[in-house]
Amino acid sequence: MKLTDVFLYSFKSLQERKLRAALTILGILIGPAAIIGITGLTSGYGNSITRQLLQLGTNTILVEPNSGKTITQNMINTINSIKGVKGVWPFYVIPAQISTPGGNENVEVFAINLQQGLQMAVPGLKLAEGSFPSPYDTYGAAVGWNIANPTNTQYPHFKLNEVVTVKLFYAGQTFSKTFLVEGILQKFGPSYIVNVDQGIFVSLLTGSQITGNSPYSGLLVVAQSPSDVNYIMGQIEKTYGNQLTVMSSQQALNIANSITGTLNLLLASAASVSFLVAFVGVTTTMYTSTLERTKEIGILKALGFKNRDVMNIFIFESAIMGLIGGLLGVIAGMGASYLLAAIIPHFLKFGNGNSFILGYVAPVFSIKVIFIVIIASLLIGILAGAAPAYKAAKVDPIKVLRNE
Repeated sequence: MKLTDVFLYSFKSLQERKLRAALTILGILIGPAAIIGITGLTSGYGNSITRQLLQLGTNTILVEPNSGKTITQNMINTINSIKGVKGVWPFYVIPAQISTPGGNENVEVFAINLQQGLQMAVPGLKLAEGSFPSPYDTYGAAVGWNIANPTNTQYPHFKLNEVVTVKLFYAGQTFSKTFLVEGILQKFGPSYIVNVDQGIFVSLLTGSQITGNSPYSGLLVVAQSPSDVNYIMGQIEKTYGNQLTVMSSQQALNIANSITGTLNLLLASAASVSFLVAFVGVTTTMYTSTLERTKEIGILKALGFKNRDVMNIFIFESAIMGLIGGLLGVIAGMGASYLLAAIIPHFLKFGNGNSFILGYVAPVFSIKVIFIVIIASLLIGILAGAAPAYKAAKVDPIKVLRNE
C-alpha cells in the first residue's frame, strides 16, 4: 500500500472521530504553545534590554557608593587620573513626583553636566525637541519622553517652554521646585543608571542646590575606548573596593543576558513537561481507537493488508495529530506571546501608576525553536502511537471475524 494512500486513509479516519482527535490535538498543542510563548516573550525582553544597554556606550562605567560610604572630590580626582579615563562626571539622582489630576506621577530628577557628561556617557541619548540646559541654568530641564507624552490620559502633556512642578524627596525632607521644559528627549527605554523616559534632567548646579551640596549619588566614568574599561574598573576596585560599587555597560549586558537565558531555559523546561502529558494523551487515544476498530482491522487484513500497512495507518494517525498539534501550538504560542507583551506593562506598575520601565516589547521568535517544537510534536505523535499501532498490527483477523 502506498504511503500516500495510508496518509489519506488515516486522515479520513481522524475526520470520522473529530471530537476525540480535536481533544487529543488540544492536549498536544499546550506544550508547543507554552514554549513558543515563553521563549518569544523572554527573547523579546532580552533583545530590548541588550539594545537599550548598548545605547549607554560600551566605554561607560557606573560608580556608586556602598551603603554608608560617600564619594569625595579626592576620589573623583584619583579616578580621573587613571590611565585610559576620558572623563569623570558626578551626578545626583533624586526621587520626585508630579501632581496630576490622575494622581501622583513618579519621576526621577537626574542632575549632571548635561552638555558633556551625559551625552558622552550615554551616546544613544538624543533630543526630540529643544536643547539641554546650560551648566549654569538652575531653572531649565530636559524631560523624558513619557513625561512629555504620557500614556495615561489623565496625566498632563508637557511641551517646550512649559513649566513642570515636582515634589522632591531627599534626606527625609519633601519640597517643591518648578522647572522650565527646555528640551524633550527621544524615547530611550530601560537603563541601569536612570529611568530616562521617566526622568527630568537638570544641571549639576541645580542638583547641588536641591541637595544642599550633599555627597554625589554616583559617577559616570567614560573610558577612552572599550578596551580600557576592564583596566579602569580593576584600578577603581583595587583602590576603593570596599567603598564603591563599579559596573560597566558590558557587565550589565552580560548579567542581563545571563538572567534572561537562564529564565528562558527554566521556563521552557517546565513547559516541556506538557509534552509528557501529550504523549500519554496520544497513547490513550490510540489504544482506545485500536480496541474500537478491531472489526475494521480484521476486514483490512482479510482484504490483503499486511501487518506493516495496518501499523502505518495507526502511526500516521498519531503523527498527523502530533503535527497539527505542533503547528497550532506555534500559532497559539505566538498569539499568547503578543497578548502577554501587550498586557504586562499594564500590570507591572510603579507606585501610583507609572508604566513598567520596559513598556511594550515585541516578542522575538526563533526559527530554530519553532522548527524543534514542530519536530518534537511530530515525534511525540509517532512514538506515542507506536505501541498501539503494533498492537493493532497483531490483531488476528480470523478471530475477529469469527466473533463478529
